[in-house]
Amino acid sequence: MKKPRHFILGVVKKGDDDVRITRAERYVVQGGTKETHDQAAEFVAEIDREYVKDPPQTDGERRLIIRDAARKTGLLDQKKR
Repeated sequence: MKKPRHFILGVVKKGDDDVRITRAERYVVQGGTKETHDQAAEFVAEIDREYVKDPPQTDGERRLIIRDAARKTGLLDQKKR
């Protein structure tokens, strides 16, 4: 049986005239201002680390990983659930 693989593509709409692209083995983040791009790249990198450490098997597990990554990177308020 083939091992599941993942690839994440992040596109940040808010931007300026600079071209920003962050590439890694399993993800690419493109666009954004310096601040929004860096934040999106860290968010995607956090998701990637979790997927590699313990690959999710269900949509519920995927949602938990995304929500936790959003909290860790400051995209989601720590108090909200």
